[in-house]
Amino acid sequence: MDLNRLRRSITRISQRISNATDVSSYQYGRLLFGTAVGTVLASLIIAVAIGTGNSIPVFSMLSRTPTSNFFGSSLNLILSIISLVFLVVIFLVQNATQEYSSRLSSVILRDRYFLATIGFILVGSIYSISGSYFDAGAPFTLIGYAFSIATILLVGALIAFTGYFLNIANIIEYITKQIENEISADKIYRPNPFGVPLQDDEYIRHLTSRTQLIVSTCIKAIEQNQQPVVDTCLDSLTRITDQFLDQTTEQDVNEDFLQELNDQFQFIGSAAFEEYTRQKYSESVVEAIGEIGVNITKTRELGAQAGSWASLLGDLFTDSLEFDRTNAAGLSIQKLGDMSLSAIKQGDFDTVRLCMGEFEDISTLCAAGNHPYLANLMQSLHGQYQKMYAAYLHALLSEGHTSEYDRSQLLEEFADSFNEGKSTYGFYNDQVLFAGPFGLKPFAGKVAAPLLEHQDPDPRTQQYLKEDLEALVNFLHEISLTNTEANQPDLYKGYTQLLFTFQQAAPLEPDDKTDLVTQLNDTWLQLVTENYSTAIENEENVDHNLNERMSDVTALLIYFHRDDPGDIAELIEPYAEVYRELADTYDDTDTFTERNLKNLYKQFKLAGAWINRFHDPESVTPRLWDVLVDEFYEIPETQSRIPRPLMPRYGYPTDANSTSRDGWWLYPDALWSYTGFQDEIADTLNGEDSSNYAAFHERLQEAQEAR
Repeated sequence: MDLNRLRRSITRISQRISNATDVSSYQYGRLLFGTAVGTVLASLIIAVAIGTGNSIPVFSMLSRTPTSNFFGSSLNLILSIISLVFLVVIFLVQNATQEYSSRLSSVILRDRYFLATIGFILVGSIYSISGSYFDAGAPFTLIGYAFSIATILLVGALIAFTGYFLNIANIIEYITKQIENEISADKIYRPNPFGVPLQDDEYIRHLTSRTQLIVSTCIKAIEQNQQPVVDTCLDSLTRITDQFLDQTTEQDVNEDFLQELNDQFQFIGSAAFEEYTRQKYSESVVEAIGEIGVNITKTRELGAQAGSWASLLGDLFTDSLEFDRTNAAGLSIQKLGDMSLSAIKQGDFDTVRLCMGEFEDISTLCAAGNHPYLANLMQSLHGQYQKMYAAYLHALLSEGHTSEYDRSQLLEEFADSFNEGKSTYGFYNDQVLFAGPFGLKPFAGKVAAPLLEHQDPDPRTQQYLKEDLEALVNFLHEISLTNTEANQPDLYKGYTQLLFTFQQAAPLEPDDKTDLVTQLNDTWLQLVTENYSTAIENEENVDHNLNERMSDVTALLIYFHRDDPGDIAELIEPYAEVYRELADTYDDTDTFTERNLKNLYKQFKLAGAWINRFHDPESVTPRLWDVLVDEFYEIPETQSRIPRPLMPRYGYPTDANSTSRDGWWLYPDALWSYTGFQDEIADTLNGEDSSNYAAFHERLQEAQEAR
């Protein structure tokens, strides 16, 4: 008989049954088995009733003895079915062993329903042989009849069981449920008279052996390109590990099982990357390893065990770089980040440091070449740094304490990684790099989230929080003033985003908040000075994006401190020093120097007009006032018949935001574009009709004429 044809037929039947409902063919087999047993039991009850003389009218016809050789016919039927049973057993064993492990066939042959089905058929055949030998009549023929019906039902059950076990994934699921039910503290710990939890090493070896069967099947499935089997095996290993972690603690057992499983996953990962066509499985492998790693961080206080899983993710990241049809590298970064976040939440800073070590190695690899794929991976890595820093802030504000060393070290490594990529990548890849912390989901927004959840200043955390936010300013300083020629426009957004976050979200005392904003402003001024100096020396125009963001920075400073002239003086007066320094250093008769200084003057003139809305700039910011008066110039008339917009008409910055409307407008950003803040700050600084801009221009003109 052709076993392959039989296998295909049974598979088609079982698939049709399974597709009809969510119930598996194994459940159908159990149902048919129960029906068969019930049929025989019912016949026994009726036979006993008839044999004891209790006549039941409805069953009277069953008490008659068949005229034909009933038991002989029944025996022929059952013997034919027995031959089918042996064929089924043979090809099930063949199916399980020809491509996978022979141990899988033993799982099938140990299933109680499968064995009971075969046993029941054998009992039926023995009964029919006995009935034929003794030439039994009613009511024994009734029982024989029930056995015949039951045997036919058991054929259906056998087909259902066969269809279920033909799928290797089902066998793995079957094994997994057995292992999950077996894993319990009662079995892991052996009893002893002292009541001390002692590990049962024999059971751990047994558990390891059964788990290795799943691992070997997974590797074979990868080699045979069997995606469902691979997914089932990986899910099974994850579930088994979760159950083991739930039933044990690291103080009571050694971690031989977890370490052995880690080694086995190394083999699975190697199989996924052994050939080009297998790389698609690497993503599933990384997902499983990452999930196990996260669960370990939740249940184990020491970092050594989690570190081995973090190291495995790092190895898979390295291996995946040789392949181009898998996202295993990106998933490895994501899962390492998940492990780090879980460890921070648990206070397990040893694990965090181990993950940081993997991140450092990954950063080095991502910065090794100027390639879009590496730049995107670097952006993903920096996203994990941002999430981790936000998690540290949340832990600090929630618990009142966290690892100070790890918080500062995190930003230092983030800055080093950023600058490493910045020095390697070209223009377009640098855009990807800068879009990470300053794009649609900015770093400042991630920082704001935990700050907004804890708005009441806590004396326990005030000093630490201020130091953490100062470290954030230092981070911006490091990436801004290193290799400034490679800076991208998104960087300038970072200053407005962070300034907005500090002012709106930081739960600090007013003096501490002003001090923090002052440090950020000083860093910004250093960047402005560096950019202007470089542009003048290279005889080129300053990046217009810098000038446009300068308007936003000064606008935010003046808006948030408009009621405190002392703060305005402290924050705005240094801008005048920047202008004086540049004017004294470079020859203003040079075309580029003159043009750049004029653009800078326009920015300061705009800031002066805003101050003039709330205070007298001549008394509040005297140095800025002197610059504005000394460098004032008349705006030349235009020959065009088209009316000039308000801002260029009076010598204010002429970027797109000012020329498109009569007044200034804050650039859109993910942090405030949907909050109404743009309208609020624009209305406050522009005034009701923006007439302040013309009035301030005329005031400067009169002051210069009076000198």
